[in-house]
Amino acid sequence: MNTKAHEVGLIRKFWYIHVLILVIISMVIFLVLRSDHGSEDTAAATTSTISTGDIRISAFGSGTLIAAEELQVGFEVEGVVKEILVETGDMVQEGDALAVLYDDELEEALADAEAALRELTSDASVAETALELAEAQKDVLTAQSTLSFYLSPYVYKAEVRLQEAQDELNAALKEAEENPSDEADQYAIEAQAIVDQAELSLALNWETYYEEYVPDFFNFPWRDRFGFWHDYYDPPSELEVTEVWAELAAAKARVEEAEYFLAALTEGSIPGEAYGSKITELEMAAEIVADARERFEAATLTSLTDGMVIEISLTEEEIIGTKKVVTIARMDPPTLEVSLDEGDWSLVIEGSQVEVTFDALAEKVYFGEVTFVDPTLQTTRDFTEVSALVEIDVTETGWAGLPLSSAASIEVIAGEANEVVLLPIDGLQESSSGQGTVLLESEDGFRSQEVELGLWDVLFVEVLDGLNAGDVVLIGELN
Repeated sequence: MNTKAHEVGLIRKFWYIHVLILVIISMVIFLVLRSDHGSEDTAAATTSTISTGDIRISAFGSGTLIAAEELQVGFEVEGVVKEILVETGDMVQEGDALAVLYDDELEEALADAEAALRELTSDASVAETALELAEAQKDVLTAQSTLSFYLSPYVYKAEVRLQEAQDELNAALKEAEENPSDEADQYAIEAQAIVDQAELSLALNWETYYEEYVPDFFNFPWRDRFGFWHDYYDPPSELEVTEVWAELAAAKARVEEAEYFLAALTEGSIPGEAYGSKITELEMAAEIVADARERFEAATLTSLTDGMVIEISLTEEEIIGTKKVVTIARMDPPTLEVSLDEGDWSLVIEGSQVEVTFDALAEKVYFGEVTFVDPTLQTTRDFTEVSALVEIDVTETGWAGLPLSSAASIEVIAGEANEVVLLPIDGLQESSSGQGTVLLESEDGFRSQEVELGLWDVLFVEVLDGLNAGDVVLIGELN
């Protein structure tokens, strides 16, 4: 029994040893296989070769063609509608007639006013004014001649020179007060010196006048009852001289008024500095004509812009006031009201370029620009949207004249770059604030490389610096 038990024990001992050996061999094989598998994973790492291309950041939405502006017009005078000249949907140009009132009374008033103005500016009026000018000029010469005789030619000329010098001094003093400067002050000093010289000259000429001129021209000798002759000096009195000076001033004023009026009649315009009763009469007559013509023309309602008639609120034979009755939609430039997803808010910016395709012209692409972004999000049908306006530039593409409310698809281009270095998004190991890190393939495997980033789309990111075309980067993580 003992021998059999001993043999059984040996058999069990060797069995345990065989089992242990098998376990060890299995573990070694497992480790080797695991090591080989890891090598295959490393060798099978996914990479991408960097290339160049184009990238565009866009927001997509829909739009509706609307009027660039709606202008409402109405008659400026009251009356009865005689005829409506347009219909809803008609295209009109600025100045086109839209409707007219009965205007017989207005036409008659204009004819009367024009007749009165023609009479005032007739050839007969021109001839009469020319005659008045000649008579006034004659009166000037007569007054000057009388003064020259009354005062002597030299005193008269000295008086005129003093008046002219005083006028020049007054102008110089006014200029120095309103626009102070060294030049203005010097001018006033020089003008004062001329006045002083003119006053001295006049005083000397008055002495000569009393000593020589009066005895020669205003001496009326008389003989007394004893036969003796006596000198009697009787020069013109101060009142007589003043009256002639006044006649001269009045004659000069008549000359100036007649010259202004004659110029207005012959040249067709009134000088800005013109004055006089006839000038006033002419101005009033011209204003009456202008007012009558304005009222007559106001009986025709005209368009204030190029565009489409979209509403008419009057009927023929209707008594109408000055309310707005016709609405014109200005179509230039073609304008879209567009809606985009709330998530694209940051991409929709005033000035952004837009590509537009109308449902009615799917084969043609128009280009435009965002001109307004509503600062408030719009909620419709449980959707929150960005609302904006887009103006289409038809300078090169032309315009098909699509009707209002035409539907369109739009692409707002928030950013675009051509022929730039592009990195697959999965190639970024990490990124923040325009900077990122990639694993760049090298002779020893992969090394970390910092890159500067630009535009992003759903697949690629623009690399501004840190990578070149032909570089190989790891896609995903390194095992």
